[in-house]
Amino acid sequence: SGGMAAFVFDYRSFGGSEGGPRHWVSPARHLQDWHAAVHYVRTQLCDSVDSSRPCLWGTSFAGGHVLAVAHSTPGITAIISQVPHLDARAATLMSIKKRGVPKALLSLVLGAADALGARLGLPPIYLPLVGPVGSLAFMQLNDFETKEYYSKHPPVYQGGWQNKARAALVWELFVGRYSPIQYVPDIACPIQFVAATEDVLCPVDQVLKAVGLAQQGSLMSRQCTHFELYRGKLFEGLVTAQVAFFRQHTGLAKAKAKAAAVAAPAGPENDAEGVNDQGSA
Repeated sequence: SGGMAAFVFDYRSFGGSEGGPRHWVSPARHLQDWHAAVHYVRTQLCDSVDSSRPCLWGTSFAGGHVLAVAHSTPGITAIISQVPHLDARAATLMSIKKRGVPKALLSLVLGAADALGARLGLPPIYLPLVGPVGSLAFMQLNDFETKEYYSKHPPVYQGGWQNKARAALVWELFVGRYSPIQYVPDIACPIQFVAATEDVLCPVDQVLKAVGLAQQGSLMSRQCTHFELYRGKLFEGLVTAQVAFFRQHTGLAKAKAKAAAVAAPAGPENDAEGVNDQGSA
């Protein structure tokens, strides 16, 4: 849309991508996949599209990934980080508050066991991806939030998706302290952060903190929960605004305006000398 080419990919072990065990959510693996995708666009698609001005778009967990990728990838033009995961410590404290200390410790033990099992080639241990507040699920949602989460799903799941993820994610987040907010101050390109004011997964206060740390940060906020952003008028409005943001910073908007000015018919209102005589720049 808007003169831009979009490259979309599935992480390993998800959707149309190969790899196993399935449902392996891992920041380290995800970042490897992101770097592979950027490299592919720059080296394999450069003959069919202009890959000299790459932009990154990510939402939720990937909203943090794009910050980490941009930090270690020169030449990124602009970033949209939508309802992003930013701070592992804040996420851990919120998780303990929701599920209680005993279940938090149990999930950590299961995560450690699965992380060790992954190294030894043992069968994976899974936890629910989505579940009620107080459960062992990674995302603990109330009934409304759960309904919104599933409302964005396709009628048919590609790759055999199920409501589960490897428990090793708990251990990876605990040990690695994956906090993409640490990279924000060093990112030179413009970043548009998108926040949902009623978000219980990626709180708005963390997004506001990231905006303040960014060299060129801006905020687009919507009064809604985390998953309401993905459909309906909220989604349509976001897409329009985000396309405009990318067009502005890739120079596409300026190029279109310049082309329109060149194509405008000569006359009193469009005469270049008349404009200069009035002292306009």
